[in-house]
Amino acid sequence: MAGASVNRIVSPGPLHCLKVILEKEGPRSLFRGLGPNLVGVAPSRAIYFAAYSNCKEKLNGVFDPDSTQVHMISAAMADVEAVIFTL
Repeated sequence: MAGASVNRIVSPGPLHCLKVILEKEGPRSLFRGLGPNLVGVAPSRAIYFAAYSNCKEKLNGVFDPDSTQVHMISAAMADVEAVIFTL
C-alpha cells in the first residue's frame, strides 16, 4: 500500500450548513417546527415553575429561608408534579 492515496471527504461545518439553508430555503426555514415544540413544552414548564414557587414558599417556613435545602427539595417536588400533571 506504499504510495496509495486516500481521498478524504471533509464535511462542511455548521456555519456553512447555515449559509446553505438560508440561501436555499430562507430564514423562515430555521424556525420550522418551533410552534409544535412550544405548544408541547410551555404547559409543562408553566406547571414546573408554579409548583417550584409554591414549594419554595412553603419550605421557607420550615427550613432556613432560601437555603440550599429549600431550593433542592422545591426543585425535586416541582419536577415530580410536572411529570404527574403532564402524563
